[in-house]
Amino acid sequence: MSWYKGKVTVVAVLPVLAVLAVAGAPAQAAPGNTDLAELQTQVQNGTLLQDHGVRTACVTGCQAAVVTASRGSAAALSTTQPVGLGATDLARAYSLPGAGVGRKGTIALISAGANTHLESDLAVYRKQYGLPACTTADGCLTITDFHGGPPVQPDPDPEFQESEEDWAVETSLDVDLASAACPACHVLVVQTPDLDASGEPDPDEKAADYATAYETAVKLGADAVSLSDIEILDTTTINAPYSKAVAHPGVPLFASIGDVASDDAAASSVKADTSFYTWPADLPWAVGVGGTALKPTDASRTKFTEQAWHNLSGECATAFPPAAGQPASIAANCGGHRAATDVSAIADPANGPAVYDTYAPFTGKPQNWIVSGGTSASSPFVAAWYVRSSGHGTGATGPSALYRAPTSAFHDVTADGRAPSICTTNGWGPRVCQAGPGWDGPTGLGSPHGLGRF
Repeated sequence: MSWYKGKVTVVAVLPVLAVLAVAGAPAQAAPGNTDLAELQTQVQNGTLLQDHGVRTACVTGCQAAVVTASRGSAAALSTTQPVGLGATDLARAYSLPGAGVGRKGTIALISAGANTHLESDLAVYRKQYGLPACTTADGCLTITDFHGGPPVQPDPDPEFQESEEDWAVETSLDVDLASAACPACHVLVVQTPDLDASGEPDPDEKAADYATAYETAVKLGADAVSLSDIEILDTTTINAPYSKAVAHPGVPLFASIGDVASDDAAASSVKADTSFYTWPADLPWAVGVGGTALKPTDASRTKFTEQAWHNLSGECATAFPPAAGQPASIAANCGGHRAATDVSAIADPANGPAVYDTYAPFTGKPQNWIVSGGTSASSPFVAAWYVRSSGHGTGATGPSALYRAPTSAFHDVTADGRAPSICTTNGWGPRVCQAGPGWDGPTGLGSPHGLGRF
């Protein structure tokens, strides 16, 4: 879905997840069933959202979704044991080998605000799924501010504490999904100041801070960087210092494309305004990461089906040239311009990943195991998979190595997405909206399949 600011179409996650929370029957009380086995069955069957809602994790920006205790509730569905898809499930679904197989490198994750529980929460997640320990003491985990200094300290202001508690979900999602994709990788968390408490953060200021965080990650040896936040910026900012800064050869920035709802009634009347774009995912030198619905087909979660997340569409950044390495046959769907999605992975919260998070400075109520989702899940997962799969120091720019890879590196996701009529309204090719064979807008080249060689 979108909201309108003058003539501008601004992509936003909040209305999307509001749609998920209220669609269908009216909001109703939770059935009172806290049985873990039943919840796990609902995740397997894709029926979790029949009795549970979805909300955004953050006030603005971050693309993390949280499944709630009941439809219409803001409280997270909290359990003592995981019910969402865990690292073991994701390894099976994406044909990933044992934890020690593959290249070892450093995946950097950019987030916002303090999270003093991050290391201990990550330890719980990794132990749950038999992954090797990753701590600050052993050098596997590094947490720094966006200048490379000590971690961001908690803010005493309750307003900021509330925002930091929300952002902790995003950060926990990032480190958990990166760990699932590359258990032997070093994890570098780069924290920017929390600018969301006001509810009206300055997009240019946030972009500049994120660019500084990216540059810090490069200096600290990152092989790829993931950012799960988006900003809506004027297309002239493609030449801004913060846009140019995230184009370091050999260190691709993987960026969530956002969570765009398939509300045809609202979207069908929208004409894309080429004066604005989604930063940084639309930049030709960034890797735009879309989302899928990953569904187990058996109770033991050994087999899976995957299709485009029904709430996701691709888009065309028609003010920009094609993405680095993007073939002309793909850019043709956008009139020779940047087709925004390059690759994808799990995002649908109905079958979402399990995340462990206890940082609760505002409410004092740790969420423990939750079910999350959004393209905030897919971006860190794909970025870590890329690091595990790739040779480091190749000098590849943005998604260029992905477009050079053999098709066997990806699972081709061919079903679902938005109605093609929405693309027609915006003057885009139908493949930008609908998943199908080969590249498409919702899922790009597809999702990870084993370990590629980029």
